[in-house]
Amino acid sequence: MSNTSQTIQKLIDVYRPGFSLPAEFYFDSSIYQTDLESIFCRRWIYAGHISQLSEPGEYFLVEFGNESIIVVRGKDNEIRAFANVCRHRGSRVCLEHSGRVRAFVCPYHAWTYELDGSLRSRREMPTDFEQDRYGLKSVGVGVFQGLIFINLDPDAPDLTQSLSSMDSSLEIYKLDETKIACQKTFEVNANWKLAIENFMECYHCAPAHPEYSCSHTLKSPRDYAAMRPAMIEQAAQLGYQTESIDNSVAVERDSIQYFYNRSAMYEHYVTGSESGKPVASLLGDIKEYGGGAADIQFGPVTYAILYPDHAVIYRFLPSTLQKTNMDIIWLVNRNAKEGVDYNLDELTWLWTVTTEADKKIILNNQKGVNSRYYDPGPLSNSESFVTTFIEWYLEQIKS
Repeated sequence: MSNTSQTIQKLIDVYRPGFSLPAEFYFDSSIYQTDLESIFCRRWIYAGHISQLSEPGEYFLVEFGNESIIVVRGKDNEIRAFANVCRHRGSRVCLEHSGRVRAFVCPYHAWTYELDGSLRSRREMPTDFEQDRYGLKSVGVGVFQGLIFINLDPDAPDLTQSLSSMDSSLEIYKLDETKIACQKTFEVNANWKLAIENFMECYHCAPAHPEYSCSHTLKSPRDYAAMRPAMIEQAAQLGYQTESIDNSVAVERDSIQYFYNRSAMYEHYVTGSESGKPVASLLGDIKEYGGGAADIQFGPVTYAILYPDHAVIYRFLPSTLQKTNMDIIWLVNRNAKEGVDYNLDELTWLWTVTTEADKKIILNNQKGVNSRYYDPGPLSNSESFVTTFIEWYLEQIKS
């Protein structure tokens, strides 16, 4: 057993269920490397939306840890993913985060790759050079309901088959018929687990997020329980699936975490906006407002809130041990026109102000965890999803 494995096992042995994690999980560099390998390189990670790749040659990058992945639509319209690493001497091939190209040209020595990853040209190599052996290395890619996912594990389970239980829940939204209206990245100087743990509980919502708390009943367990039955009845009448789905505890490598649940919103709030009034055209097959909002999980680091008129997708990706990118996209009906059917400031207001507050919360959490005085504390009943995440996480890194 390696030194890192021994360290992790000792920490697991002293971990108390129902408590936060020991500090080392948030500042130990060797554990962070284990996180990258055990989770980010073995699980399906949300990459982007098909509207970002509407034409052949359009691409974008997904980056975490030391990895950079190119996701591109080929000339045959197939979506593929490749390691952003030149097969010559390892330079990054794509330096821009997104764009459209006819081919990928390495800026170092001009090795050129087709959109299908094959090597097109290489300058001044020996005559016996085996060109076919040096295409870009492929990465697993899958598309579910218009959402693109990548997986660095060559033995990854089939994405669409694994998520088939979610089909009926999301069908009414028709996410494959939406487009990205806005995307933002919020960088927080904290370990990725603290960012996710914060997102997975609403124990902090009432004191920290007054804007969110005006509209979403999740901030109050009592209100949530009281208002949910009427919301479920209305949601059923409007055609939403009302039965919750919970596969968030899946730990096997051949399974994918997912979660679906509907939550109520307070009176006069029909969507996630400052006023509670609509901010965009209705999505998919949705005919009218009401029925609350859907809370979704895809894999370990991707979460979504689906309203009748827009969707918000969160993704948490680590760039270093204590630096995490919180990426957010806002999806609207693909036929909606900015300035006519939606206003960006109104559309993005709630989750922008909420995430700005979360940045401060998470940073202060990391500062406290880094202190010699930090001692794991007990989690509340409102933090049950944090407990679920911690238990799932510990199973992943010890395997």
